[in-house]
Amino acid sequence: MTLSSDADLRTFANIRDLGGLPVAGGGVTAHNVLIRSDAPYPDDEDPAGLPWPPATVVDLRDPTELGSMAVTWPPDVRVVHRQVSSGARVDRLADTALVDIYTAMMRTGGHRLTAALDEFDATGATLVHCAAGKDRTGVIVAIALLLAGVDEQSVIDDYHRTEDGIAGVFARLRHRKRIPVGTTMDAPILRTPREAIELVIDDVTGAPGGAWGWFEANGGDVAHFQRWVGRFAPGSAHV
Repeated sequence: MTLSSDADLRTFANIRDLGGLPVAGGGVTAHNVLIRSDAPYPDDEDPAGLPWPPATVVDLRDPTELGSMAVTWPPDVRVVHRQVSSGARVDRLADTALVDIYTAMMRTGGHRLTAALDEFDATGATLVHCAAGKDRTGVIVAIALLLAGVDEQSVIDDYHRTEDGIAGVFARLRHRKRIPVGTTMDAPILRTPREAIELVIDDVTGAPGGAWGWFEANGGDVAHFQRWVGRFAPGSAHV
């Protein structure tokens, strides 16, 4: 199953608002605060039903990935490039086990991960994306959700939701030659194994002081992110 029509190839394949997730202390995460997606391309249509354009775009890709596919956002959109892991690139490590990629990201890139989280917009909608919107984005979003007090199963469920759009992600990457020739849908880099995201959850929640202890130990701006959590999960016991 792949997408082939021009309309499909100009539509985000893996985009969603992270509102509506249950948080510790009661309530749910707010809509129009955090959006995750696969990479935008210059010829894409605006997604329906989301605040667009977002106030801030946090692009997690290596700058060399952009090439001629870089998007020109409106001048009032703050665009931040925060590379978190060149090892998660779909065009270089298509056959590498995700557990190995995520282990390297967590063990050696903690400060890069918190630097990306520190760019989340405290007043407007934040879009965070990489190429597929699955691995680098998945790790960043999982950490943000844990800091906001979202329960672990909901974090895992959101990670698995990418499976619903992976055929479209694959088609968009292949159409724009952003994935090696011969890569198939069975490639490890296109899967969402539970053990990979559980590794992230265990690393963050198992740190001294829990998720917030991990965040502070890796250089995160606690005051800024608490303000962000106050908007995203106003009922959370973690604010």
